[in-house]
Amino acid sequence: MLPRISRNIIIGLAGIGVLIGLLAITGPMVVAQVRATLTKNVDEPWRTPLVTRSQFIPAQGCYGVSDCANFVSSGTVVATFDLPTVPAGKRWVVQSASGGFTSGATLTTLQIEFGSPRPTGIVFDGIRWIFAGPFATGTAFSSSTFSANLNVVFAPGETPFVRVSGQPNWPGYSVITFSGYLIDATN
Repeated sequence: MLPRISRNIIIGLAGIGVLIGLLAITGPMVVAQVRATLTKNVDEPWRTPLVTRSQFIPAQGCYGVSDCANFVSSGTVVATFDLPTVPAGKRWVVQSASGGFTSGATLTTLQIEFGSPRPTGIVFDGIRWIFAGPFATGTAFSSSTFSANLNVVFAPGETPFVRVSGQPNWPGYSVITFSGYLIDATN
């Protein structure tokens, strides 16, 4: 028979061994939970989806209910318009763009520019994204369509602009959507 002190030491060591075994099994999960609590991810879950949909006819202007303002046209070749201003205290992270353009004829050139502020001097001032294809050929009304990923960020109070140019002639109904989300810009 072991002396009383030796028996208590063995029981204590066994208890410590069981505790170490439990920590080895559950420890990584506990650490992961603590780390998640201490880390702030500014994109989650405070994202607010924001999608703009702009309808326009190049020689005429904005069309229907649309996120399209301050329309300026150069006939049936170039159309420029503004999207809604980014709300105060928010940033707009734009992730994708898609659209369709009807021309009545095969377009040989089509280009989309997206940025802020709207250029007043040099043509490419303020442009953050340019897309010149590839475009898919539609079957109705000699249309061209596109879908593209992008990563453009607009600050609070910025007013994004869109400029679309097409050759040789581009008289028809067009639509462009930009999809992304708003995040808090105060931190």
